[in-house]
Amino acid sequence: MVQSVGEASNEAKESFKSSKPILPPCTPDHIVALDCEMVGCGSKGRISALGRCSIVNYHGEIVYDSFVRPILPVTDYRTKWSGIKRKHLSTAVPFSEAKKLIKRHLSGKYIVGHDLKNDFNALKFSPHPLLVKDTSKCLALRHIAGLPEQQKPSLRNLTGKVFGKNIQTSSHCSIEDAKAALMLYKKVEDHWDNKTNPFLNDSYWIDVKR
Repeated sequence: MVQSVGEASNEAKESFKSSKPILPPCTPDHIVALDCEMVGCGSKGRISALGRCSIVNYHGEIVYDSFVRPILPVTDYRTKWSGIKRKHLSTAVPFSEAKKLIKRHLSGKYIVGHDLKNDFNALKFSPHPLLVKDTSKCLALRHIAGLPEQQKPSLRNLTGKVFGKNIQTSSHCSIEDAKAALMLYKKVEDHWDNKTNPFLNDSYWIDVKR
């Protein structure tokens, strides 16, 4: 039997409804901001792996910050961008242990961050999309910053335009970046889920480095 497009669409809608989690209230106690720094593994350091993870609560207080030792040997510390050096990972927490602790802090929370797909890939963690508050996709912030709607802004550029604040002046710091994303989220928090400020799929946006 051939299934019509309408039937397939209805099935997809029902599947999404059934997969919708019971969401926690979107209150300060249930909001955290996340940022990760990556190092390179494998040939020429082309494989990105988690090297540091930082999580702050709604008030900007650090609830987790740790260097993480990847499963694979590190071949490029990417220090210029990550701020991570060999000495930081020599006694760092193994990835398997760090992942458990990080998931514990993120479970049942709304997660704020910038271009979070990279962080989630490194963490091997897939929260429900309704729990993700990604500032790189927020059109309201682009309007405030006077930036083009069609291009995904870097965290540095967006923070500079919205607050006149310089970040990432040398290498990246995951605590600084998590706090910057949190500041941006709070700027439009009251309008985040307003249907007049839609969020588009990742495939729509032109990627730029954070």
